[in-house]
Amino acid sequence: MKKKTLACSLSIIALGLSAPLMAGPVYVPVLDIQGANGKSVATQLWISNFEGVERPYSSVFLKSETDGTELSGRGTQARVPANKAAYLQRAALEGETGLLEIDGDELAINAWFKTSRGQRTFYTGVPVISDATRLAAGGVTYLNGLAREGKRAVSSLALVNVAREAASCQVDFLRADGSAIGAGVAVDVAALSMRPFADALGLGSEPEAKSARVSCNQAFYAYALAVDGATSEISFATPEQEFAAKALRTGVKDGAAIVYTQTGLFHIATKEAPKKILRVPVPRQMGMDVISADFDVVAGPWNPRLKKGAHNLIFFHRGRFRSNTIANINANGPNNNVFKINQNIDLPARSNTKAAVGYAFMQGKTYHVHVEYNALSKRVVTTLSADGQLIKRLDFGASVRGNSIAVPASGLVAEFGNYNNQELPEVSSLGWKFMNFRVEMAPN
Repeated sequence: MKKKTLACSLSIIALGLSAPLMAGPVYVPVLDIQGANGKSVATQLWISNFEGVERPYSSVFLKSETDGTELSGRGTQARVPANKAAYLQRAALEGETGLLEIDGDELAINAWFKTSRGQRTFYTGVPVISDATRLAAGGVTYLNGLAREGKRAVSSLALVNVAREAASCQVDFLRADGSAIGAGVAVDVAALSMRPFADALGLGSEPEAKSARVSCNQAFYAYALAVDGATSEISFATPEQEFAAKALRTGVKDGAAIVYTQTGLFHIATKEAPKKILRVPVPRQMGMDVISADFDVVAGPWNPRLKKGAHNLIFFHRGRFRSNTIANINANGPNNNVFKINQNIDLPARSNTKAAVGYAFMQGKTYHVHVEYNALSKRVVTTLSADGQLIKRLDFGASVRGNSIAVPASGLVAEFGNYNNQELPEVSSLGWKFMNFRVEMAPN
């Protein structure tokens, strides 16, 4: 087996952040698929170093359906310069699939597909499999949203074994009422390996299928992938705890020309990994009329260090703190009970505009957060919803100069959660979960 290591083709600046982001190896699915326009679409990757010192990492490509333990941990060492990101346009040879194992402390890993149709560009975040997101041996998960809709159809399904022993898995397709279609499929997956199925295990012949139920006897991960033939947008169905006969979100707002999505659960705040950083790519430096972001968050425990402290829901910015914050949204706990937001686009140091409203978040409840920054109306609108019902709405003035939000070629940065020892009143949100992040941008 030929070993492949990660080679970087360019570096980009990303200043202003610090503290550990990754500990231990993570695994990025490397795919080479045919997009709606017939062109090959490959996994692209950023390895970001937000610290002021150079950081080492190792990487190695583990080819699909082979025993990855033979190569795991033997990757060639490389380094990411301080406050820069290593960018990889392609992680394997054309047509190859597998897992990219990356091992390096205090680095952020983001991977995505890029597709386009007409004037619209879509970036679809690829799951990064870590100790926090993998599924336990013997566990059961569901890949919901598999229903064929219009020109959108599931094109592949993959099982990932993140254990060092071979796994036996069971995949059952479920109808809208949760009943199984047939006897299901038994699948073996080599140790530390991905096994993709281009025909989605025959899903195309099961029009009634709404979800796939997956279980393995080793630690594992699973996903399904769909391509929208009308727009070229790629979407993922990622692990969920319960069955749901739902459809994945489709459609784009009028005027939105750049769309980024990170589907499913992408962060559980733990003591070892309290913060998640997602990078939002753009094709080039651009000016935007409107930028909006949506995500779901499950409220967890209040931090005992300061329960009423600021628990970060999202810090969305242009790569630096000062004068670059699109939205900093926080939830404050007991004895404060506030939902609040501020922004400081193009403002001098220590200046911002903001809004707040009283609200007591309920532990275990799933909330949907929407924020829209409009450079034309110079307004920022934020909503908090749950169970499809609006709970709170904040509307306040923006500070962008002119009628355009300048977005650098390095894109945008979204941070979820705080670090453990940030200066009070900012506290980490251990146990909180973040899901389904989507950004839409309308260029000038």
